[in-house]
Amino acid sequence: MIPIQLGSLIFLFVAFGITVVCLLWFWTYIRERRRETHRRRVAVQCRMCSAAYQRDSKDKRSVTVCPVCQTPNERPRLRPI
Repeated sequence: MIPIQLGSLIFLFVAFGITVVCLLWFWTYIRERRRETHRRRVAVQCRMCSAAYQRDSKDKRSVTVCPVCQTPNERPRLRPI
């Protein structure tokens, strides 16, 4: 058995807990950033009627047609988050 003092054991548990919390926070941050980037790629807002709609993510065309007013809309360039 490995001899360890109580103070050292408490320090190790606290350090492990803080490390786990920081890693989970970082993973969640990266995941949310990816989701937001994907949402911004597929979402289009009509300039005429202000309706928000989703375009097909496989469709590479920059011009889509609004399903509400049938107006063609060009997707603006994405600005960095």
